[in-house]
Amino acid sequence: MKSKLSSALIMMLIVTVAVSAAIAAPRNELTMRFIKVLNISSNANVMDKMPGGTQITPLFIRSTDKGDIDLTMLIAYDERIAQIARQIISNSVTPLIFSVSTMPFVSMRFQPEQLIFQQNGKKWSPSNLAGTNDMFPLDDNIPFGGQINDSQLHQGVILLPAWFDINKPIEINYNNFRKLCQLK
Repeated sequence: MKSKLSSALIMMLIVTVAVSAAIAAPRNELTMRFIKVLNISSNANVMDKMPGGTQITPLFIRSTDKGDIDLTMLIAYDERIAQIARQIISNSVTPLIFSVSTMPFVSMRFQPEQLIFQQNGKKWSPSNLAGTNDMFPLDDNIPFGGQINDSQLHQGVILLPAWFDINKPIEINYNNFRKLCQLK
């Protein structure tokens, strides 16, 4: 049952990222490059156009250990997208694509700046302050963070600093939730 839910959520992320990227015509240069790499158009078969080797990690955030799922986070990493981000930013970063939603009939507040990434004893959180390039939405019309209502999706990219080794597990913390993830 859990594997079917995970598979359905992964498919939802891929389709939603592809459709929102194709329809939104975002102005952010990095987002436009992502679309170009994915080579998505409204007439394309989305699954055929996704880059090979894309790793997607599902996280189910609960406010209590055995409570209902509050937020669903799908995190995607792709080496081709990472190379493009490094070229555009002229800095060594690790871009992670996030798709965050609630369950049906649930409303929650998502604050991406409260995500904590940890590896080798070092911790890092993205900043939402103006002028920082830690994170950005994939669609200029839909924020990445804030109130999420009734299965609405918030999608964005978080750029981890160069000292993170994507080949090793990274611990992701959000409020009381904590999980060690292999993102590649």
